[in-house]
Amino acid sequence: MNNISKFIKPVKKKNFFISLINKLLICFILVIICLIFMKTNQKFNDFIKDKLVKDNISFAYINNLYSKYFGKILPSYSSNNIEEVFNEKLVYTNINSYYDGYKLTVNNKYLVPLIESGIVVFIGNIDNYKNVIIVEGIDGVDIWYGNISSTSVKLYDYVSKGSYLGETNNNNLYLVFEKNQEYLKFEDYFKN
Repeated sequence: MNNISKFIKPVKKKNFFISLINKLLICFILVIICLIFMKTNQKFNDFIKDKLVKDNISFAYINNLYSKYFGKILPSYSSNNIEEVFNEKLVYTNINSYYDGYKLTVNNKYLVPLIESGIVVFIGNIDNYKNVIIVEGIDGVDIWYGNISSTSVKLYDYVSKGSYLGETNNNNLYLVFEKNQEYLKFEDYFKN
């Protein structure tokens, strides 16, 4: 029993709450500073209105920036030695245009990897695409993954590039790339 206890680190609840309170305090201070600048500086006020009110807000991008500079919102207590088991790239044998996107021929019951990191913003049925999962990428592109039968992700999960999204119903995977309500070409998206 003593040998096992060497490898298990006890979870310190005090550190968790202190870390959470510190992060909330930093966010609160940043919001107050932004509000003061908006009140006193018209150029900053116009900039905020143009970027946050008129344009779509990319929560995936904001989450990525926050994680980069402040760490994860809620700390995890998993070991740093854990490696991802599933880290794949998209593999297909054929591609054809399909409505606003593309129909890829893949292996039957294909395990679909994520093309880009982002936040899951939709899970549901969309005509012609069957069961769809839409991921808002950190690059601002919404990627629709259609014909997905089973998945382990939930709405508003942050998902990483190359990780497992779900399994196709058969040997078809439907993809749609959308940015600012315009559909992108498959080739154009993968040039970036």
